[in-house]
Amino acid sequence: MTEAGFGADLGAEKFIDIKCRSAGIRPSAGVLVATIRALKFHGGVARENLTEENLSALQAGLANLDRHISNLRDHYGVPAVVSINQFVSDTKAEVDLVMDHCKALGVQVALSSHWANGGEGATELAHMVAALCEGDSTPANTPHSSFVYPDEASLWEKIEMVATKIYGAAEITGSSKVRDRLKELNDEGYGHLPVCIAKTPYSFSTDPALKGAPSQHVMDIREVRLSVGAGFVVAICGQ
Repeated sequence: MTEAGFGADLGAEKFIDIKCRSAGIRPSAGVLVATIRALKFHGGVARENLTEENLSALQAGLANLDRHISNLRDHYGVPAVVSINQFVSDTKAEVDLVMDHCKALGVQVALSSHWANGGEGATELAHMVAALCEGDSTPANTPHSSFVYPDEASLWEKIEMVATKIYGAAEITGSSKVRDRLKELNDEGYGHLPVCIAKTPYSFSTDPALKGAPSQHVMDIREVRLSVGAGFVVAICGQ
């Protein structure tokens, strides 16, 4: 088990497109951790009001959860389980709304209270994950086969594919300096490397204030760095 971190746009994307590709491994299942507070935040609720019940905002914020689920299932072919990390402020109506929504999508969902109840609070989640892994008939040494971009794509194309497929962007932009640097890296023999995109964890876009599941936004690359030892090229976006 590993904690990739920061959702399916950053953590899972890097884990699969970089780590799994390099190591020749594949995940049997993915656990998408969600909080009702965060979903309400993505639905437009101010931070100071997140403890108040707000079903309409929660419903709107579920678009963010949907995008993460779609990234895991549709782009990477990884079965997902949603774990609702429970807070004391969560109401029954809010929990029911998220659970019913996930079930309607055909996604298993568990309410997890391990913060208060230790292992007992995550037992249902553990059984769901174990069942998915035990039901995976693919040999353990089989490399993952579903990536967002192929090795032979150019560095610009790799960044573009992540931005458009995973982030929902319409396009990527970059100054002549950025484009020249990418060409240099390709000419120096680094064009085959995967890309590691640095952006805010608070949005699918590069703007932390853009909540929910934004689409058709523009992702600007402001700098490119080569991480030779790690084996990837870093595209730095936003602030």
